[in-house]
Amino acid sequence: MENMKYAEELVREFLFFRGFTSTLQSFDKELATDIGKDFHKDKIFDLIFSLYIPKFQPDNLISLLTFFKQCFSSSETLLISTLSKLEISILRYYIVNCVKLGRNDKIIEFFKVYGDDLMRKDQDWMIWSGIGYMKNPNLDPLFRVYFSKEWFDALNLSVRNFLSEIFNGNHILC
Repeated sequence: MENMKYAEELVREFLFFRGFTSTLQSFDKELATDIGKDFHKDKIFDLIFSLYIPKFQPDNLISLLTFFKQCFSSSETLLISTLSKLEISILRYYIVNCVKLGRNDKIIEFFKVYGDDLMRKDQDWMIWSGIGYMKNPNLDPLFRVYFSKEWFDALNLSVRNFLSEIFNGNHILC
């Protein structure tokens, strides 16, 4: 938490030095509320599941996940491994959401931009890249589980637990 206070002081100093007095006042006001005191896992969860996925913003989604990866030290292998697994599931949910909403164009766009990188990491993405061309992927044995409420609920719980661990545990990001 000491690092957080130091970072806040650096931001304050920068805003003061640049003459951004109204921004400084807003910053201080937000810090005084609960919102500014620490990370809020619910806000990050909502960013993922209420904004980035439903609004078809894979760039922001992947940037957020990449940011988290960069924040862990190499000694935190369990957290890095967990995050990598969650990343795969979150991206799969993004694709499932596109299918459910009939936005196959977003799936095709997603794989044009990120497909090569994903397939280099894991060959399972090759199968996923064809989901946008299938008539009823929710009936296909390879994909059926990802369309179930149980899988989605498990993903939600896993993401919430992960965020709780990193923000309420002894892990200070970056």
